Amino acid sequence: MHGQSLEEARATGFAAPPPRKAPGPIVDIHTHMTEPATNHELIEAARLYRIATLVAIAPLDAGLALRAQYPREITLAVRPALTEPRGQTSLLDRAVEAVHGAKAHGAPLIKLWFAPRIRDRLDFLLDSPRLDPMFQAIAETGLGVLVHVSDPDRWFERKYDPAKYGTKAEQYPMLEARLRRFPTIRFVAAHMGGDPEHLDHLADLLTRYPNLYLDTSATKWIVRELGRQRQAARDFFRRWAARICFGTDQVVLKDSEPVRYTMRYWVHQMFWETDLVCESPIADPDSDGVPSLRGLDLPQDVLEQIYWKTAEDAFGIRARPPQHTPSIPLPNAGL
Repeated sequence: MHGQSLEEARATGFAAPPPRKAPGPIVDIHTHMTEPATNHELIEAARLYRIATLVAIAPLDAGLALRAQYPREITLAVRPALTEPRGQTSLLDRAVEAVHGAKAHGAPLIKLWFAPRIRDRLDFLLDSPRLDPMFQAIAETGLGVLVHVSDPDRWFERKYDPAKYGTKAEQYPMLEARLRRFPTIRFVAAHMGGDPEHLDHLADLLTRYPNLYLDTSATKWIVRELGRQRQAARDFFRRWAARICFGTDQVVLKDSEPVRYTMRYWVHQMFWETDLVCESPIADPDSDGVPSLRGLDLPQDVLEQIYWKTAEDAFGIRARPPQHTPSIPLPNAGL
């Protein structure tokens, strides 16, 4: 089932999505909404594609302002400040305060960015004892952690100096140390755990750590790598759906560009729900040649699990159907 061709979608600016394969609301557990003048463009695209809840990654104060503006759609993943130039001790104290503030304001998640490039910003990593008070506070408050731990294989092959950033395999011991030390904290490892290229590795981690979950965010990376191993990916999602949350990593830009958000939600719908094979409309500099979309056509029960059930069961994030479908102006023919 293809649902809609790329040509048909392009003709409307990706603003006329086909019917969904799976009924029910959808939670996007990984978004960045930091531009007050253009945040509404992502909200409108989400409503159009039946994304009922967006987990917005932001500092607490900015996140609360955003949630006040969109109370039906927005849930928060609070990002503690770890890199401001005030001395690491005071910053880590403030991180503990951010955890308690997140709990007090009903935010279900703390977001941490410990990609390899964190070495350019901090002199400690995810497993540092200096972060123990923050993790203890997270455990005591019952919050979850959304964490970025690694990057695409191709970045390690083409961009990263291993002497500075380490190998890809060397990114995971610090995550495993946290999973072992804090077994009551549920961790969501972003971007398919940072390793969609190696589903056997992810299966091993999920087997050994029952407090580990994954999200599907990072559209270009996920579509590229999972689409190259369609049957293995289908089998993986059937097995592990209860440990996977839907996410996109949509990032709101300062300049108006509504098609950016509709295009990405269209790609996700086609990728997860259909067997469409076509050129990807999203430029992918890491692709060898023209980027491709090769849909996985997941079963309805798997889609429902990753779209909203895992987020609700594991993190208490409940999706409410949107109040209305927005009217997004269609572009001129020939876009």
